[in-house]
Amino acid sequence: MPKLDLFLHVTSPHLEQLAHSLGKQIDLQDRHQKKGLRILLCNLYVHGKNKIVVSRRIQSLGGVKYNPLNIECGAINNSLDKLKIAGYIVQVIGNPSEGTMTTMESTDKLIQWFKDTGWSDNSIDKTVGSYISLREARKQNGRTVYVDFKDTKYSKWLGERVRQYDQLLNGCRIALLNDDGSENKVFKKFTVQREFIEQQSTHENMEFAFGGKITAPWTNLSSKFKENVTINGEPTIEIDIDATNLNAMYQVITGAAYPHKDDPYFISVDEVVVPMHIVKSFSSFMQSSKTPKGAAHSVLNFYKKKALEVKNSKEEDVKQHDEYIEFKRNTKPTDIAQAILDKHSLVVSHFNKGNTYGDFISCWGSDIAFEVIMELTKKEIPCLVTDDSFIVPAQHKDLVNEMKNSTAYVDRRDIKEALK
Repeated sequence: MPKLDLFLHVTSPHLEQLAHSLGKQIDLQDRHQKKGLRILLCNLYVHGKNKIVVSRRIQSLGGVKYNPLNIECGAINNSLDKLKIAGYIVQVIGNPSEGTMTTMESTDKLIQWFKDTGWSDNSIDKTVGSYISLREARKQNGRTVYVDFKDTKYSKWLGERVRQYDQLLNGCRIALLNDDGSENKVFKKFTVQREFIEQQSTHENMEFAFGGKITAPWTNLSSKFKENVTINGEPTIEIDIDATNLNAMYQVITGAAYPHKDDPYFISVDEVVVPMHIVKSFSSFMQSSKTPKGAAHSVLNFYKKKALEVKNSKEEDVKQHDEYIEFKRNTKPTDIAQAILDKHSLVVSHFNKGNTYGDFISCWGSDIAFEVIMELTKKEIPCLVTDDSFIVPAQHKDLVNEMKNSTAYVDRRDIKEALK
């Protein structure tokens, strides 16, 4: 579900005046409230009848990098309430203690108002505060907290490359189809960013060296929906980024990819093959835990949360939880962890070094993926990045597969001391 985008604004003086008139009609009193109204209208127009997550918390909406138009939280809340009273939106108030967020959705009345007043995609633009974001390592009351930052030589370099990538994708028609081939959703006026995590380090040039995932509206699409993406009307293909962080460890530490022909996640304990999803879970948590026992505890909590502690859990998540519970009846979790360490002896010293180091490793994988993205952008080949795959027009399958397997890690930050 999309979140309120604070970068959007109207470019037409005519539409700005119409929004001003609507503000007066629904009894918004001052220019700050009407500025908040314009942000809401832009988001509602772009997303049509889809729900949009919006925060009603009484707090700053961020500095210039996250809130370049200086929108006030009170203006958002007042505009939401007035639009609801006037019948222009459906607003459902969330409850943080229950893990739900406030959402807004256009009514038919608002959709008709957009048509009557001549709104169009061309009348909306975005003022991007930054193509890089930096967040605190821990959430506060279940919410992500973003941090204002000073640009560095690296962040300026990276921001320009992300901007070029964002510009290429915004020039494409990226659609999500229904099973019958009709368009379910068209991604419009979005912003691609790289999201880093604020961590402390004794080394230089480490301000943007943790996390670094590429974020966009399609980042967390399910496998079912990934199959239905088209770019400029062309079918696409999903290309898995195999063993993302594990291969990144080999690239960074040894200077080469995983050296063997077998799957890096193929593990057995006492000649019993460990299910692949269990190995992946252990490998992931061992990159951010401090001990194998701690990783085993995190793996169990991970399976329990996805299968038992969420509403409407997925059938696959329940199946994997049950399989793990059954498997560990006969195989000690710490034996699984040890088997992974034995298999990956070349990088063994980089496991179990804690959460901060785990975010550092994650950034290696993100950096390698972005090296691929930069080369494709130069060739004007659109490529969507999800958590574990590339989505590209099917005609470029062979090229992207080759690039995925041959692209090396590049130390763009000059942090070789931290990589030792």
